[in-house]
Amino acid sequence: MNLITPKKALDKIEGVVETKSYINKLKLIKNLYTKGSNTAGEMCVEVGISLPTVNSLLGDLMASGEVIKHGRAESQGGRKPDLYKLADDSFYTISVDINKFRIRTAIYNSSNKAITEAETLKLTLNNDKETFDKICDFILQHKQKSGLPDQKIIAVGISMPGLIDAVHGINHTYLKFGKKSLVENFETRFERKVFLENDARAMTLAEFKFGHNDQYKNVLGIFIGWGIGLGIIIDGKIYQGASGFAGEFSHSPIFESRDITCSCGKKGCLESVSSGTAIVRMAKEAIENDHDSILARLAKENNDEVEPYLVVDAALAGDQRAITILSEAGLDLGRGISILIQLLNPELIIIGGSVAEAKQYLITPIQQALNIYSMAKARENTELALYKLGKEVGLLGGVAVVNEQIFEEVLQ
Repeated sequence: MNLITPKKALDKIEGVVETKSYINKLKLIKNLYTKGSNTAGEMCVEVGISLPTVNSLLGDLMASGEVIKHGRAESQGGRKPDLYKLADDSFYTISVDINKFRIRTAIYNSSNKAITEAETLKLTLNNDKETFDKICDFILQHKQKSGLPDQKIIAVGISMPGLIDAVHGINHTYLKFGKKSLVENFETRFERKVFLENDARAMTLAEFKFGHNDQYKNVLGIFIGWGIGLGIIIDGKIYQGASGFAGEFSHSPIFESRDITCSCGKKGCLESVSSGTAIVRMAKEAIENDHDSILARLAKENNDEVEPYLVVDAALAGDQRAITILSEAGLDLGRGISILIQLLNPELIIIGGSVAEAKQYLITPIQQALNIYSMAKARENTELALYKLGKEVGLLGGVAVVNEQIFEEVLQ
């Protein structure tokens, strides 16, 4: 079954019955890809196909190798129904996690499990075509080294920073060159469907799909790396906004009195006082004041390059200056989050990113600030939690974007 270019495949099919059968098979594959496993009865309700048709199509998909039986579900009275899932080798997707200074890629199977070891390439993200070509070459080399059948790799999911219009495939911040959109340029090189999303939204979607259970429908994901990103999920769906820019709350100038210029040009933005960039700035000042600290030693071992993770490592090792820096950043971040609580009233707020590896040294001051700045009634049903996917959240963000969007241009 052609899963690489389903729209083209559909155009070649003649006959109403054959067309409907192909679309319904895509619906079942999408359902199993999204849910992991399911019964025929549940698919019948969720997809809107009659049970006899579902059973017939599942038979076809098992015969062609896309679907397998996966034990039995809990009984609702009577015989336990069969569970179905996608075969692990049904298809594969390439996930790409890009930040300002490096790119990672790995290939995932139809069960959303990595089947190649992630590879990393260091580069500085900008608007040069040469940088774009380096990224593409790196990904294509990884694909070639995997040895996987080319026809089994059906899509590419990309998570990256910037003002991203995911609907039109445009990044207004990075890799802007030529007349085509970024997604069009990627699709030309990869000859596959490419799904692009802002990194914070992609990571929030990954945590929502793969990290936390189904009890939450209104979720905020706040990821602190060099910058601060926000992903918003409302009623179980990622919220992108009218132009795809929802979540840029870190560029809200709520600390104007500090007279610190942000990368966006304004003064006193949340990002200018609470991001990894701000933490590094404070860490460099601390090192100047104490050359014998744990923080200074770690920086020296890293060729005097201070990065956010070094400050976290120093704090976890007991460096008091690093702990104070993270505490100050956490208090300011919590003040910003308190505004989000009162605007959006989320059930769950996920704190992630490299700075979140500091755990209690960041979470405790955030919670303290929430207690000070947000209304008690507004926050009483809001849970604050660390991310569960850890350092793999970026790559799983690319997977989540494919998981959410694959086949939609046909199914809609």
